[in-house]
Amino acid sequence: MSDGQKRQRNLAANPQKAQTADPRTAPVKKFPDVQALLHAAVPALLYTALSNAVYSLLRSVQPKMSGILPQGIALAVCLAYFVWRAVQESVFYTAGQTKGIYRYPAAFCYTASVVLCGIACNYLIYFTGLKTVSQGYRHVSEIFYGNGLWLEICVLCVLGPAAEELVYRGFVLRRLRAETSDHVAVLLSALLFGFFHLNLVQGVYGFVLGLLLAVIVCKTGSIATAAAAHMASNLTSVLWTETELLKFLNQQGKGIAAAAVFCLLLTGIFAGYGNRMVSRDGKRKTGKAN
Repeated sequence: MSDGQKRQRNLAANPQKAQTADPRTAPVKKFPDVQALLHAAVPALLYTALSNAVYSLLRSVQPKMSGILPQGIALAVCLAYFVWRAVQESVFYTAGQTKGIYRYPAAFCYTASVVLCGIACNYLIYFTGLKTVSQGYRHVSEIFYGNGLWLEICVLCVLGPAAEELVYRGFVLRRLRAETSDHVAVLLSALLFGFFHLNLVQGVYGFVLGLLLAVIVCKTGSIATAAAAHMASNLTSVLWTETELLKFLNQQGKGIAAAAVFCLLLTGIFAGYGNRMVSRDGKRKTGKAN
């Protein structure tokens, strides 16, 4: 029996699947209304409010507890709460689309693309002078950095990315994808991710990386790869800022723009290879199913 005959037999056995398989009869998802947008934004609002409340409470009870430690405790509380919510609502994505021989190479390519994109964003933000005009970012930098390398890695490179990926690519993106197309959901989730950083520099940085991370989740069906990529990007920033390990990334003058363009080019190459590997795994599964 040919592949075409097998498909026809399967569709005849499941007419409902035949309807949804035809793009002409599939329902068209429109731009979400205000109620749907608010519903999607609630987890982000709750995450921001809860983390700020815990942080402020700790600072009021223990005024000597300064720097990044209260922020780390606040992130741990938020992560515990949203993990509980995720279990209750079955929010966790599965990596079913990428299980196969190309799963880990694809994850590596996506992680490399996010790290390179983050480096390029740092170059462009510095080149445009946004860091000098963002007072909020300077305040955040004073809290985040200068607290000890291992504490910064724990908070900025583990707790923070894990909580943010669960909230923004788990809850927020999932709710948006239920209301609209993946393209619109990716854009809106990235806008929310950038906005809730509440300062210009991190907002721009968060929006750009939020786009890439949301695309990764849509491609792989899992927040695990996005979380690993987010952690790796933050680790690069911490090591670049606090150590001499990545001093070769420091550029001056026109070298900043050239390095940014080069990193963006590599971002596209690695992301493209990641997409190709995910596609190959999809074709292998389709072939086995037929």
